[in-house]
Amino acid sequence: MTIGDTSRVALRLVEETSWGVTPALPMRTLRAKQQSLDFNLRHVASEEFRDDRQVADVARIDAGAAGTIGMELSFGAPDPLFEAALFGRFQPAARLSGAAVASTATYGLSAGGGAFAAGHLLRGEGFAAAGNNGLHRVTAATATIVTVAGTPLAVEGSGADKAIRAVGFEGASGDLAATPSGLASTALDFTTLGLRPGQWLAIGGAGAGQSFATAACNGWARIAAVSANALALDHRPEGWAADPGTGRTVRAFFGEVARNGVEEISHSIERVHADIAQVLLFRGQMVRLMRLTLATGRILEASFELIGRDALRGDAGFGTGDPLPAGTAPVMNAVGDVLLVREGGGGAGIVRQVTVELNNNLREVKAVGALGNVAIGVGDAAVGGTLEAYFQDGALYDKYLAGTETSLAFVAAAGGQAYVVTLPRVKLSGGRIEAGSRNADCVLRFELMGLRDPATGCSIQIDRLAEFAV
Repeated sequence: MTIGDTSRVALRLVEETSWGVTPALPMRTLRAKQQSLDFNLRHVASEEFRDDRQVADVARIDAGAAGTIGMELSFGAPDPLFEAALFGRFQPAARLSGAAVASTATYGLSAGGGAFAAGHLLRGEGFAAAGNNGLHRVTAATATIVTVAGTPLAVEGSGADKAIRAVGFEGASGDLAATPSGLASTALDFTTLGLRPGQWLAIGGAGAGQSFATAACNGWARIAAVSANALALDHRPEGWAADPGTGRTVRAFFGEVARNGVEEISHSIERVHADIAQVLLFRGQMVRLMRLTLATGRILEASFELIGRDALRGDAGFGTGDPLPAGTAPVMNAVGDVLLVREGGGGAGIVRQVTVELNNNLREVKAVGALGNVAIGVGDAAVGGTLEAYFQDGALYDKYLAGTETSLAFVAAAGGQAYVVTLPRVKLSGGRIEAGSRNADCVLRFELMGLRDPATGCSIQIDRLAEFAV
């Protein structure tokens, strides 16, 4: 007799259109390292009197489908749960599916091509010809035609999985310059590129002449304001200086941005026990708590606490059609894949650990005549976390004592793809300096309280860059 082994367990999910109703769509395999999803039935014993000292009956009075999914952070894997936790979608500057290659210099679309603008760096996706999936600079765009420069394309028909996406921008030779406060242009119009304050840029390309000659002007920076010929940047690299960009076609990469919002997103999640042909389906799952952890000597982790409607059991998968495969991006670690941690726009010192939490304060809603939940109540989006760093000077502790607002951001990247997690407005609480014993390091420990940032309208933001070069 075969018994179930955890080494044969798979998790799959599909987004619901109506809460608690599994849609007739393929499920996507979810990369996870731990899960505790379960359907918990609650019982109460009868309290009626009996002269034989025994319990007359037990009644089933309640049920709840809940649990936690733990993941090792890899690009793309947590995105559906990121959106569910944030109550907000990743918003691209421009991405259109159903694309074709109309000529050796143009992509064809049914509509929407005006989202692209001259200067955009465009990446093709899903085309049969490898060159059509390359990186190209847009020179012109209409609703149905996007014209690009560079390596010729191969004519190819449209398809539902074929898409073009804006992943950055490139200035003409000498057009982009670094100024003391950000980037300036003569010809490129930044207002046409779909950029917005709070968004992160990775400045600098991989090719010769695609970066500034001043090394400190290449790297990660955040957009503070957008105008036609100027991008005001904060959180600039240390040592940033003016550079005219003479003779260089400077590139900058950006990604899709998700911020905490109000859109309720739920999933049906199935746990497949492949060796014994058993499947458990958990419907109406919403993210109650998201936690991201960066710690020395560890793989970066994301965990999601969920609550939902109910659960079902079956002998086969509940999705329609074959499940979609999981991505294959490498997992990110805290040694080589955390590119920076910034506090208040500058370095955060020598960091030991960072955690970021988003608590949506969800609650179960019950009703007479219904087993399980009839709805999920939604509360405030409470953002917080912790920061641990070695004690080197008193600057950060002074902010804690004075109640000075700051910000926190970190970049995690592997395989040329990255996430940037930002708490744009933070107050430090629960601060202490640990020096409790001999022969030990002195450590600063702070709790973080995330607040609404007037400039971005959010308390937490996640940028996902499908490509960058610096």
